[in-house]
Amino acid sequence: MHANCRTLRITAACAALLVAFAAAAEGNPQGYEFDAGFDVAPQSLYWYSETVVALSRDMSKSGFLLRMYGSLAIYEYAAPAGIGSNIDGELWQFDLMPGYQFVRGSETFGGHVGLDLQDSQLDPDDRSNPVRGTAAGVKVEGHYYYYEDDKQPFQASLTGEYSTAFDTYYAEVRLGARVLDKLVIGPDASVDGDTGYNAQRLGGFAKYSFELTESASLELTAVAGHQFVSGDGNAGPAGGVGTFGTLELSTDF
Repeated sequence: MHANCRTLRITAACAALLVAFAAAAEGNPQGYEFDAGFDVAPQSLYWYSETVVALSRDMSKSGFLLRMYGSLAIYEYAAPAGIGSNIDGELWQFDLMPGYQFVRGSETFGGHVGLDLQDSQLDPDDRSNPVRGTAAGVKVEGHYYYYEDDKQPFQASLTGEYSTAFDTYYAEVRLGARVLDKLVIGPDASVDGDTGYNAQRLGGFAKYSFELTESASLELTAVAGHQFVSGDGNAGPAGGVGTFGTLELSTDF
């Protein structure tokens, strides 16, 4: 619980600082993007934050990027026979990846390659779980965005990533339609997993944009739906079978 509270305070502090920086950057090109989120699923709590820096100091143009991502998953699953009733898991993850993006009008294609570090602690120790201890690996990420401004009637995004650390992978697709001036809603689907764990999600999202300055905005995204888990159905870092919910805060400056 202390780790959870500490992570939440750090995320909130970072978000507050970046919103302040965004307000101070009025009139300048947007060179940074920041996302922080919290995910709830059966037997799992997950915090994450991501910062992307455009080395050209302008995210709206083609050029080199630098991405930093960190997360903490607190989860629980049924223990194998002879260990106890449940295993409490804690998974920390951090990656640092340079990348590049191509911007063509409303479309953006991009990707990153870099280092991924993960640390998995299990209590009590479960030697049958391949996701245990510390692992470092190579991580690759790719994304496609169809988005230009807050007047565009439709939006689309596709992201995917894979790490050799614990064979971790993630992919998500969203299709959105603008129903109000600042509100976009639509379906959301994703897959998430690692060695021995595979989850699929189907749901919907709603995104609302707040204008901070002439050149900076704050986006609040809520996602909800149902999660399916393959294999024995045991929960992993993303949780078990049932309803999930995600709340994400995004800004650029």
